[in-house]
Amino acid sequence: MNPTVLSPASPAELLHYIVTFQPYPTTLLICYQRQDFISALVSDSRKNISQHNHEQSEDLPPLPLLSATLLQTAIARHIRVLFIPSVTHLRAFLSAFGTSDSLIPPPPNHPSSNSKSRPPLLLVYGFLDLHRDSSEWSAQGLSSSAAVLIEAARRADTKFKPVIVEPRGAGGHEDFTSLLRDDAPVLSGSSRRSEGVWMGRTVEARRVLDRWFRFQTGRWDL
Repeated sequence: MNPTVLSPASPAELLHYIVTFQPYPTTLLICYQRQDFISALVSDSRKNISQHNHEQSEDLPPLPLLSATLLQTAIARHIRVLFIPSVTHLRAFLSAFGTSDSLIPPPPNHPSSNSKSRPPLLLVYGFLDLHRDSSEWSAQGLSSSAAVLIEAARRADTKFKPVIVEPRGAGGHEDFTSLLRDDAPVLSGSSRRSEGVWMGRTVEARRVLDRWFRFQTGRWDL
Protein backbone atom coordinates (compact mmCIF):
# COMPACT_ATOMS: atom_id res chain seq x y z
CA MET A 1 0.00 0.00 0.00
CA ASN A 2 3.03 2.30 -0.46
CA PRO A 3 3.48 3.74 3.06
CA THR A 4 4.04 7.47 2.59
CA VAL A 5 5.29 10.51 4.48
CA LEU A 6 3.57 13.57 3.03
CA SER A 7 4.88 17.13 3.29
CA PRO A 8 3.66 19.20 6.28
CA ALA A 9 0.08 20.51 6.32
CA SER A 10 -1.85 22.92 8.50
CA PRO A 11 -4.90 21.55 10.37
CA ALA A 12 -7.30 23.14 7.85
CA GLU A 13 -5.34 21.77 4.88
CA LEU A 14 -5.30 18.30 6.39
CA LEU A 15 -9.04 18.20 7.11
CA HIS A 16 -9.93 19.55 3.66
CA TYR A 17 -7.77 16.84 2.08
CA ILE A 18 -9.35 14.11 4.22
CA VAL A 19 -12.92 15.29 3.65
CA THR A 20 -12.49 15.87 -0.08
CA PHE A 21 -10.43 12.92 -1.23
CA GLN A 22 -10.38 10.07 1.31
CA PRO A 23 -12.92 7.23 1.52
CA TYR A 24 -14.44 5.37 4.45
CA PRO A 25 -13.06 3.88 6.68
CA THR A 26 -10.10 6.29 6.66
CA THR A 27 -8.79 6.73 10.21
CA LEU A 28 -7.11 9.94 11.37
CA LEU A 29 -4.90 9.78 14.46
CA ILE A 30 -4.13 13.29 15.72
CA CYS A 31 -1.11 13.25 18.03
CA TYR A 32 -2.18 16.24 20.11
CA GLN A 33 -4.64 16.98 22.86
CA ARG A 34 -8.10 17.61 21.39
CA GLN A 35 -8.30 21.20 22.63
CA ASP A 36 -4.82 22.04 21.33
CA PHE A 37 -5.71 20.77 17.87
CA ILE A 38 -9.03 22.60 17.80
CA SER A 39 -7.32 25.83 18.87
CA ALA A 40 -4.76 25.41 16.09
CA LEU A 41 -7.55 24.70 13.59
CA VAL A 42 -9.51 27.80 14.64
CA SER A 43 -6.39 29.96 14.40
CA ASP A 44 -5.55 28.50 10.99
CA SER A 45 -9.10 29.06 9.71
CA ARG A 46 -9.16 32.66 10.94
CA LYS A 47 -5.88 33.32 9.15
CA ASN A 48 -7.34 31.87 5.96
CA ILE A 49 -10.50 33.96 6.31
CA SER A 50 -8.50 37.14 6.83
CA GLN A 51 -6.34 36.43 3.80
CA HIS A 52 -9.37 35.46 1.72
CA ASN A 53 -11.22 38.67 2.61
CA HIS A 54 -8.15 40.75 1.83
CA GLU A 55 -7.78 39.16 -1.59
CA GLN A 56 -11.50 38.72 -2.23
CA SER A 57 -12.45 38.68 -5.87
CA GLU A 58 -15.29 37.23 -7.89
CA ASP A 59 -12.75 34.94 -9.50
CA LEU A 60 -11.53 33.44 -6.21
CA PRO A 61 -13.10 30.13 -5.15
CA PRO A 62 -14.68 29.97 -1.67
CA LEU A 63 -12.54 28.63 1.17
CA PRO A 64 -12.65 24.81 1.03
CA LEU A 65 -13.53 24.04 4.66
CA LEU A 66 -16.01 26.90 4.95
CA SER A 67 -17.80 26.00 1.72
CA ALA A 68 -18.00 22.24 2.24
CA THR A 69 -20.85 20.63 0.32
CA LEU A 70 -23.44 18.50 2.07
CA LEU A 71 -21.82 15.45 0.51
CA GLN A 72 -18.41 16.36 1.93
CA THR A 73 -19.97 16.98 5.33
CA ALA A 74 -21.68 13.60 5.21
CA ILE A 75 -18.43 11.88 4.29
CA ALA A 76 -16.64 13.68 7.12
CA ARG A 77 -19.01 12.08 9.59
CA HIS A 78 -17.76 8.68 8.47
CA ILE A 79 -14.08 9.44 9.03
CA ARG A 80 -12.77 7.99 12.29
CA VAL A 81 -10.83 10.62 14.28
CA LEU A 82 -8.91 9.92 17.51
CA PHE A 83 -6.65 12.10 19.62
CA ILE A 84 -3.42 10.46 20.77
CA PRO A 85 -1.62 12.11 23.73
CA SER A 86 1.55 10.01 23.93
CA VAL A 87 3.78 7.50 22.13
CA THR A 88 2.53 4.79 24.50
CA HIS A 89 -1.08 5.52 23.54
CA LEU A 90 -0.19 5.51 19.83
CA ARG A 91 1.47 2.10 19.96
CA ALA A 92 -1.29 0.63 22.13
CA PHE A 93 -4.02 1.80 19.74
CA LEU A 94 -2.17 0.58 16.66
CA SER A 95 -1.44 -2.79 18.26
CA ALA A 96 -5.18 -3.38 18.66
CA PHE A 97 -6.28 -1.52 15.53
CA GLY A 98 -9.15 -2.90 13.48
CA THR A 99 -12.31 -1.73 11.75
CA SER A 100 -14.66 -4.04 13.63
CA ASP A 101 -14.39 -2.04 16.87
CA SER A 102 -15.12 1.32 15.22
CA LEU A 103 -18.34 3.10 16.17
CA ILE A 104 -18.31 4.95 12.84
CA PRO A 105 -20.81 3.35 10.41
CA PRO A 106 -20.20 3.16 6.65
CA PRO A 107 -21.81 5.90 4.56
CA PRO A 108 -24.93 5.13 2.50
CA ASN A 109 -24.23 3.22 -0.72
CA HIS A 110 -20.71 2.43 0.43
CA PRO A 111 -19.02 0.15 -2.15
CA SER A 112 -18.16 -3.41 -1.16
CA SER A 113 -14.70 -4.34 0.08
CA ASN A 114 -14.05 -5.88 -3.36
CA SER A 115 -14.36 -2.49 -5.01
CA LYS A 116 -11.22 -1.15 -6.72
CA SER A 117 -11.59 2.34 -5.26
CA ARG A 118 -8.58 3.99 -3.60
CA PRO A 119 -7.59 2.45 -0.24
CA PRO A 120 -8.54 4.21 2.99
CA LEU A 121 -5.77 5.87 4.96
CA LEU A 122 -4.42 5.14 8.40
CA LEU A 123 -3.01 8.63 8.81
CA VAL A 124 -0.95 9.80 11.79
CA TYR A 125 -0.78 13.59 12.13
CA GLY A 126 2.18 14.73 14.22
CA PHE A 127 4.05 11.40 14.36
CA LEU A 128 7.50 13.01 14.65
CA ASP A 129 6.25 15.79 16.91
CA LEU A 130 4.78 13.24 19.33
CA HIS A 131 8.16 11.53 19.68
CA ARG A 132 10.28 14.69 19.66
CA ASP A 133 9.63 15.78 23.25
CA SER A 134 9.78 12.30 24.75
CA SER A 135 12.39 9.69 25.59
CA GLU A 136 11.30 7.91 22.38
CA TRP A 137 12.90 10.57 20.16
CA SER A 138 15.52 8.23 18.73
CA ALA A 139 16.09 5.94 15.77
CA GLN A 140 15.06 3.09 18.05
CA GLY A 141 11.84 4.78 19.18
CA LEU A 142 10.80 6.03 15.74
CA SER A 143 11.51 2.63 14.20
CA SER A 144 9.40 0.84 16.80
CA SER A 145 6.40 3.12 16.22
CA ALA A 146 6.78 3.05 12.42
CA ALA A 147 6.85 -0.75 12.43
CA VAL A 148 3.68 -0.90 14.54
CA LEU A 149 1.95 1.54 12.16
CA ILE A 150 2.90 -0.50 9.08
CA GLU A 151 1.78 -3.74 10.71
CA ALA A 152 -1.55 -2.24 11.86
CA ALA A 153 -2.38 -1.07 8.34
CA ARG A 154 -1.48 -4.47 6.88
CA ARG A 155 -3.22 -6.57 9.54
CA ALA A 156 -6.62 -4.82 9.56
CA ASP A 157 -9.70 -6.42 7.97
CA THR A 158 -9.65 -3.64 5.39
CA LYS A 159 -6.19 -2.93 3.98
CA PHE A 160 -5.15 0.63 4.82
CA LYS A 161 -2.45 2.86 3.38
CA PRO A 162 -0.23 4.09 6.25
CA VAL A 163 0.54 7.81 6.01
CA ILE A 164 2.45 10.28 8.19
CA VAL A 165 1.88 14.05 8.04
CA GLU A 166 3.48 16.68 10.27
CA PRO A 167 2.04 20.13 11.04
CA ARG A 168 3.60 23.11 9.30
CA GLY A 169 6.42 24.49 11.44
CA ALA A 170 6.72 21.32 13.55
CA GLY A 171 9.97 21.26 15.50
CA GLY A 172 10.74 24.78 14.29
CA HIS A 173 11.27 23.54 10.72
CA GLU A 174 9.84 25.65 7.92
CA ASP A 175 10.02 23.11 5.10
CA PHE A 176 9.79 19.39 4.38
CA THR A 177 13.52 18.94 3.74
CA SER A 178 14.70 20.48 7.01
CA LEU A 179 12.04 18.56 8.94
CA LEU A 180 13.40 15.26 7.63
CA ARG A 181 16.96 16.31 8.45
CA ASP A 182 16.13 16.58 12.15
CA ASP A 183 18.72 14.60 14.12
CA ALA A 184 17.74 11.91 16.59
CA PRO A 185 20.03 9.78 18.77
CA VAL A 186 20.34 6.14 17.83
CA LEU A 187 19.07 4.79 21.16
CA SER A 188 16.06 5.79 23.25
CA GLY A 189 16.74 7.59 26.52
CA SER A 190 19.79 9.49 25.23
CA SER A 191 20.48 12.88 26.77
CA ARG A 192 21.57 16.23 25.39
CA ARG A 193 24.61 18.23 26.34
CA SER A 194 24.07 21.66 27.89
CA GLU A 195 24.34 23.32 24.45
CA GLY A 196 21.46 21.18 23.17
CA VAL A 197 23.54 18.75 21.09
CA TRP A 198 22.82 15.04 21.44
CA MET A 199 25.44 12.86 23.12
CA GLY A 200 26.59 9.89 21.06
CA ARG A 201 25.70 8.94 17.51
CA THR A 202 22.73 10.54 15.76
CA VAL A 203 20.80 9.84 12.57
CA GLU A 204 18.44 11.96 10.47
CA ALA A 205 14.71 11.23 10.76
CA ARG A 206 14.55 10.66 7.01
CA ARG A 207 17.05 7.79 7.20
CA VAL A 208 14.99 6.12 9.92
CA LEU A 209 11.68 6.40 8.04
CA ASP A 210 13.22 5.59 4.66
CA ARG A 211 13.23 1.92 5.61
CA TRP A 212 9.43 1.79 5.27
CA PHE A 213 8.16 4.99 3.69
CA ARG A 214 8.44 6.96 0.49
CA PHE A 215 8.35 10.77 0.68
CA GLN A 216 5.92 12.87 -1.30
CA THR A 217 4.61 16.43 -1.54
CA GLY A 218 1.00 16.64 -0.35
CA ARG A 219 -1.81 17.98 -2.55
CA TRP A 220 -2.80 20.57 0.01
CA ASP A 221 -3.68 23.37 -2.42
CA LEU A 222 -6.44 21.53 -4.29
